[in-house]
Amino acid sequence: MNDFKSKFILSAFLFLAVAFSQPKFNFILGTGYYNPKIETSDPIPKIGFVGKNLLLNWGMRYQIYPNVRIGYAQSHSLHFGTIGGSRYRRNISYRAFSFETFYYLKEKMELNFTLSPMLNKGSITITAEAPTDDWDSLLSTYGNSSVNLKTGSSMTKSWLGFSSHVGFRYYFSRLLSVEGKLGYFMSSYSEKNWKLEGEKVTGPLMEIGRLPVLQVNLVVGI
Repeated sequence: MNDFKSKFILSAFLFLAVAFSQPKFNFILGTGYYNPKIETSDPIPKIGFVGKNLLLNWGMRYQIYPNVRIGYAQSHSLHFGTIGGSRYRRNISYRAFSFETFYYLKEKMELNFTLSPMLNKGSITITAEAPTDDWDSLLSTYGNSSVNLKTGSSMTKSWLGFSSHVGFRYYFSRLLSVEGKLGYFMSSYSEKNWKLEGEKVTGPLMEIGRLPVLQVNLVVGI
């Protein structure tokens, strides 16, 4: 009987320790605000708040030490519209590999600091139901000569960057919290050397070298 009680107490202790300990995995979903300057000359669709200033965030972090997390996150800037008879879609994907330290101000309040090297990617896609000159119309805006393309194609480019943030997290429970982050995206972007159908072309002029960024995220822990 004593042996049974010892095993029961040990099992209960281990269960409670796991149940009430800080989650190791954090999954993040949220939004952000920044203010880049992006080329919008005709025939590029007019860009509004959603395509210019709004970021959509998702990511994951893992706690490797009592006050250290590593993780991966993406923030997307999206722009949709039409060029002639074709559908236009532009996506800037800010991809961060993060190192985060955190400290508890009070029981439910956390202050954190994040440094992140970034490998960012831009893509512009035009799709149509029939052969079209809309690619030529877009590319001439960036100073390119005419090209011979299929009805659906994408131009892409990758570049390096860096970000740093200071954040505040409030815990509703051990599994659910909300956080705000304020910091910078720093980027080495150039409009040269985008890739389209294996050829190098000039892409959009974007001033995204150093941008203040505000993010608000919902965090779920497991």
